[in-house]
Amino acid sequence: MTNHIQIIDGSSFKSIFVVGDLHGSYHLLMSHLNAIDFDFDKDLLICTGDLVDKGKENLECFSLIKKTWFRTVRGNHEEMCIKSLFDSKLRHLHERNGGEWFYQLSSHQQHKIIKSFEDLPIVIELELLDKRIGVVHADIDIHEWGAFKADIMQGDYWISGMVSAYTNALWGRGRVKNYSDNYDVVENIDAIYLGHTIVKEMTRLDNCYYIDVGSSFTQKLCITKIK
Repeated sequence: MTNHIQIIDGSSFKSIFVVGDLHGSYHLLMSHLNAIDFDFDKDLLICTGDLVDKGKENLECFSLIKKTWFRTVRGNHEEMCIKSLFDSKLRHLHERNGGEWFYQLSSHQQHKIIKSFEDLPIVIELELLDKRIGVVHADIDIHEWGAFKADIMQGDYWISGMVSAYTNALWGRGRVKNYSDNYDVVENIDAIYLGHTIVKEMTRLDNCYYIDVGSSFTQKLCITKIK
C-alpha cells in the first residue's frame, strides 16, 4: 500500500515555501517563483495538490513531480485521474471540472500519470527546528494530528454516518465553509496549510491556513514562506 504520509526533514533546505492548488498554471507558478528569487538548487516548494485540470498546462505541471525542489500532496483532481478510468460517474464529474485533457491522452500516457499520482502522499509533515508543519489538500476535522494521521493510514472506508479522514482530506470543505464550535485547533502540529476551497486571500481558521486563491481562474497564486 502506498504510504499516505510523507515526512520531510526541512533542515537540508535553505528556504521552504508552500503554494496553493496549481490547476495547470505552470507559467504562472514560474513567474511567481522568479519574483521571490526562489533558489531551485537550495529551496523547497510544497503544493497543496490539484496540479492539473482547469488550466491549459497540465503536462507541464505534472512534470513538477520529478523536480528535486518540488513536493506535493494528492488532491481530489489527482484522485479523479486515478479512479475515473474504472468509474464512469467519476469520469463525467472529472470531465465537467476541467479533466477533458486527460481523456485525450494515449492509454500509455494515462497510466504513466496514474502511477505517479498513486505515489503521492495524502499528508506531508514538515519537520523544522522549532516547529512542525502539515500540508493537506482539502480539510481536517480531527483535532489531534497523531489521530488524524492514524485515520489517514486506514485509507478510504465507508461507515454509515461517518466520512473517513482520507476522503475528507481530499474532498472536504467543512472547516472553511461551515465553521462552528465543532472545529478547534488541531493539537500537536503548529500549522496546517490547505487548498481545495478558493479564498480571496490566505485565510486562517484555528491553526489551519487556506491558500487556494484561484490560480487558473484568477491568475493568482498564494506562495507563503515557512522557513
